[in-house]
Amino acid sequence: MMQAHDIASGIAGDVVLRPVSPIERPGSINQRPYQALIGVTNQAGQAVAEVRSGPDGRFEIILEPGTYVLHPQSEAIYPHAAPQTVTVVKDHVTPVHIVYDSGMR
Repeated sequence: MMQAHDIASGIAGDVVLRPVSPIERPGSINQRPYQALIGVTNQAGQAVAEVRSGPDGRFEIILEPGTYVLHPQSEAIYPHAAPQTVTVVKDHVTPVHIVYDSGMR
């Protein structure tokens, strides 16, 4: 993953899928990194970029300062992740955590 000094401003984040097992066990991790396509729109709803998380679930994208909405994409009802509003500040990398619901119960 890029370090904060590698990009002037933008978003660096990770994407996970959970649950990955229908049984929750105390102390066990019931999620895994997830590769996903994430659309980015500005406040006017115009598409400005898209980024895909890697096999480790991590992604980064350079963006001008401003407020954006991240739209995690899905080809079906599940897995599903809700849109997130993110504010990018000049000379700062904003951390983001996206959680996809696997639909497993």
